[in-house]
Amino acid sequence: MFLAIEDPSLGALAATATALCWAVGALFFTNASRRIGQFRVNQIRLVMAIALLVAACVVTGAFGALPPGQAALLALSGFAGLTLGDAAYFFALQTIGPRRGALVLSLHPIFAAWLGFWLLGEAMTLVGVCGMALTLAGVAWVVLERAQAGELRGSLWLGILGGVGGAVGQAVGAVLAKAGLGHAPGSLLDQWFHFTDAPRVEVHALFGTLIRMGAGFVPLMLIAAARGAVGATLMALRDRRAMGATFGGSFFGPFLGVSLSLYALTKVDSYVASTLFATAPVLVIPLVWVFYRERISLRAVLGALVACAGVAVLTLREEIARRL
Repeated sequence: MFLAIEDPSLGALAATATALCWAVGALFFTNASRRIGQFRVNQIRLVMAIALLVAACVVTGAFGALPPGQAALLALSGFAGLTLGDAAYFFALQTIGPRRGALVLSLHPIFAAWLGFWLLGEAMTLVGVCGMALTLAGVAWVVLERAQAGELRGSLWLGILGGVGGAVGQAVGAVLAKAGLGHAPGSLLDQWFHFTDAPRVEVHALFGTLIRMGAGFVPLMLIAAARGAVGATLMALRDRRAMGATFGGSFFGPFLGVSLSLYALTKVDSYVASTLFATAPVLVIPLVWVFYRERISLRAVLGALVACAGVAVLTLREEIARRL
């Protein structure tokens, strides 16, 4: 029965699972960042993710040949999404908390839609745009609730700016990754980075994620070395609670979540996948209730239902368009 599911539906399922993984990861990373700082968390979690990905690639046989142009696209994707985008997003989480940080990050489907249209030649159907708007409206309705006591730890506007930077970085990373995985033949990006006559290949999502992680990690370590901050990062390893939270976030975020996100990008348009990724802040709500027993408001429930309706429209957009 599972094998009978069509590729777009599998892509939508993977994108929704990505959002769940990122919701779990956001809780872990918020706790870790507030203990040892977002820059150290960003370095350590990439090391953990790389180790997990190498093991997964060995077990699954995901390694393979890779043309230089696709390797460059995946490397740039890692730098944009993981070095720059995630650093900005972690700053937002640390400063304005996971709810508001997630709200600003949920702008990334808009950037992804624009970039996908111009760089990948993706179409934006009216039904798909309506689904995207409905999903984002539900997300915004949830995360714009009144801030909890102690949620803001710094400048609100700097935190918002960090969230916008994370949204842009994630959108750029998603679009570059789709082309790097070999699923945008003939697109503008594909033409720009087709350096040799080597045929394009479809890259396994795990292998592509590993390349992105490596490309995102190297610049962070160079920055840390230039700042003389490597010793401080090593000292942070002594904080067991922070390391436990960082490992949990690393497993659900850059390992499982990013791998699922790359798989989703090979099955559906980048703006559709990015919109489904943006349901992560809605999914945080039941997780917060389960793990912290925080009260869930009626507004949060209604917002979640609106977002789920948007997900349904996106998933069934082709069938809806045919019936219209």
